[in-house]
Amino acid sequence: MARVAVITAPNIGYRNTGMLTVDLAFESLRRRTVPEIDATWYTLHTPETVPLRECARGTDFPFRFHPLAEHLDTLRDHDAVVFWGDFLHTRHYLAQDATNRLLDFGIAADRDAARGLLNRTLLFADQPDELLARTLSYGGTILHNTQSDYEDKEYGPLFTRLVRRSHRIWVRDPLSAAKIAHLRGDRTTDHFGSDAALLSRPGDLDHLPTTPWSRSVPRGGAIGVFLGARTPVPDWLPAHCQALSDRLGVPLEWLPWFDRDVPAPVGHIPARPGEHTIGDLLAVLPRYRLVVTDTYHLAVNAWAAGTPAVCVGAPEPTPRTHDDYLTLSDVKKHVFHMAYDATDFYLSTQEGREGPEGRERDLDRLVRLLEGGGAEAVATRIRAHADHSAAAFTGTLTALLGTDHRPRSA
Repeated sequence: MARVAVITAPNIGYRNTGMLTVDLAFESLRRRTVPEIDATWYTLHTPETVPLRECARGTDFPFRFHPLAEHLDTLRDHDAVVFWGDFLHTRHYLAQDATNRLLDFGIAADRDAARGLLNRTLLFADQPDELLARTLSYGGTILHNTQSDYEDKEYGPLFTRLVRRSHRIWVRDPLSAAKIAHLRGDRTTDHFGSDAALLSRPGDLDHLPTTPWSRSVPRGGAIGVFLGARTPVPDWLPAHCQALSDRLGVPLEWLPWFDRDVPAPVGHIPARPGEHTIGDLLAVLPRYRLVVTDTYHLAVNAWAAGTPAVCVGAPEPTPRTHDDYLTLSDVKKHVFHMAYDATDFYLSTQEGREGPEGRERDLDRLVRLLEGGGAEAVATRIRAHADHSAAAFTGTLTALLGTDHRPRSA
């Protein structure tokens, strides 16, 4: 049986539902298309670094993570290595999110030590070319990388080497795909993959336990709302959501995608009573008529489930301070919807400037798309692209595993 090392972004306590769906999608794809693969999972710090969130406890997830820094030497014993999803190779992620977490958990003594560790684990600074030659990357993004990043004396050469010597790379947005083509000098290969979470098909995650919490939602009988986690809720948005509810004839309900307090502006939206599991949060998505959210991966997973998502974000998303994490920028939400001709469903926080008449036009357009087949066309487009890139990935992986790139003995 072929051995594959899968490296993902850390998701402490499984707090981030969307990141969990990214990891689950690899297992979905493996079970469905390449069951003969034995996957070993690695991340910078395991979910158990902190207590697991309540709804994740007791769930038998199909993976067990190993701390990457402690097992770097074992990567060479695998037939292939796969970097799976997220911002793992961007300079801002290494300098912001990743470094700060290493310091928070005492894994690195200072920022210099953290940088050295990240260079080794995520940029493969000490790994031989033959390991890079059997390394794939799928579903990542370098959306925010700029020339000044490549001129960094450590990051630039290491990142460029990784990109150029890896066997194949698929990124989750077309802008990153263009950047990869420039860096690899390869403009004939399609580097535009989908977000990895899209590679789970309906039914793939039925192995996750659910409760009546999700099963009691009638098909198309509610609008799931999760706002205020990534973008401040503008004053006009609660009334806009209610008007959308009135037009579609279904109630609003709070969807607890993350464990957090409901923001005051939407505090009147009722939450479904009872305890829920992680499986419930995913199983309820195809039952909703619509999802309204400011959170990237909730929108992605809703579309994957065939449920339209109205995604709320800034019109020109830029960091407000130097310390703002670029991984949380609204750019990724906007670019995702632009890539699939879905910007009718991207609701700018400034659209309220047009007043009641402008918001009424927005509602008219959305209702026409929802009731006239436009939303279904977008969902079909997203699914078709995900299926196409999944086939390209699995085909490349199985071909790579059949080559002479075998792991060297330790």
